[in-house]
Order: sequence, then C-alpha cells, then structure tokens
Amino acid sequence: MFIRTKPLPRRYNKNKKRLYFGTIKSNAMKSSILPLSKAEIKNLIIFYSYADSPFARICLASTEKGLCSVSLVMGTDAQSLVELQKKFLGATFVNLFKPEHADFLKALEKKPVDLNFHLMGTSFQLDVWKALLNIPFGGTTTYGALAAEIGRPKAFRAVGSAVGDNPIFYAVPCHRVLPASGGVGNYYWGPEIKKALLDWEKAI
Repeated sequence: MFIRTKPLPRRYNKNKKRLYFGTIKSNAMKSSILPLSKAEIKNLIIFYSYADSPFARICLASTEKGLCSVSLVMGTDAQSLVELQKKFLGATFVNLFKPEHADFLKALEKKPVDLNFHLMGTSFQLDVWKALLNIPFGGTTTYGALAAEIGRPKAFRAVGSAVGDNPIFYAVPCHRVLPASGGVGNYYWGPEIKKALLDWEKAI
C-alpha cells in the first residue's frame, strides 16, 4: 500500500532532527543492517543470482543474515561474479535464488517488503548507510543534512565517500542524497541512473 501526502518544499522531523526535501511518500519498507566482519568471510557462504530490472540487469548476493551486495551488471554475468568474488575473498559462492533476492525484486516493483542487510564496512560507513535507510521513499536529503543526522556535521565530505561506497543498489537509497548546490550530483552507477531512480520514485 502506498501513501501519498501533499507536496511540500521540505519536511523537518523535530523529534529526530532530520531534514528531507520533496514530496514525501511511503512504501512501508522496513530494513535493518547487520555488520559483516572480514573475519567472517572465510566461513561465509554467499548466495548469488541475476535478474533484470527497469534500470539494468542486477547481481544479487546474500548471506544467511541478509543481502550483502546488490550491483548493476555492467558487462557480462560472469564478469559481475568476478567482481563479487573480489569483494569477499575466501568466501564460498553458490548460484541460488534466495527469498531475500525475491524480496528485493518486489521492492523494485514498489511493493512493501522487509529487507535485512549484512554489510561489510567501517563503523562510520555503517552509520551512514543506516542513516540512508531513514530517507523516505520519494524524499531526498543533502550530504550536509546526512552528516548532521549521524552527529558529524562537519564530515560531509567523508559522508559523501561513504555514500559512494554503499554496496546495495536502490534499497539502501544513496540515490536520494543530492548536493546542496543543486542538480543530481554524483552516483556510482552514473547520473543518468540516479535521475531515472528519482523520477521513477515520483511516478506513483
């Protein structure tokens, strides 16, 4: 079920000190992030699969605890697997379509789902990625506001780097972070994909 509210120039949540811009909508998606340490990788089984999306072909990967990587396939499926293996050296890889992969695809159909993520990163990166989950569907924020959200208002450049290192396409919504100066800004998968995602989220 999707909820549309009246268009607002911006929204400020006084209780949680969050600043969001744009029309705020909700697809009732709940997500959580569990940290993945490098020490876990040698005993890790990663399940991966491929699927087509409205934006590009995607490679989905997960552990028993949640999605650990969702990336666009920029070449062949085999090339994307090599890139995935580089991220998790020493892990065992199994080509198997898991329920969490299906849930991710439901999210790409704008359906409400609960997603768990099992992500490898520094404490700072994990804080930034968790803050990204708070940006509502159809809303946007700025790098400075995101830095303030995690209690590091002067670290907006480091926040920008952490946003760029986000390993989960779409569902950890780094595409909703825009430069304060205007425009779409940078995006790991290219500004065209970022703009397409933002326009797609508005089309409800």
